[in-house]
Amino acid sequence: LANNEVGAVQPVSRIVESVKAVDAGVLVHTDAAQAVGKIDVDVSELNVDYLTLVGHKFGAPKGVAALFHREGVALPSVLS
Repeated sequence: LANNEVGAVQPVSRIVESVKAVDAGVLVHTDAAQAVGKIDVDVSELNVDYLTLVGHKFGAPKGVAALFHREGVALPSVLS
């Protein structure tokens, strides 16, 4: 979503729209670690299926993170 070194903000919603126009079944993830707390981040506007953020960027202890997954989108287990 946002680059911490050069400050570029990617047009994620337009990218998602383009990708899903080709294949609606594609699942899209964005890393919002650099964006949350600095710019407005609205997952419904971004239209991503998954979004990660890290807490230490806005005051939580290092190691705290969160994963958003859109309702109705499967979150498959990586452990068996």
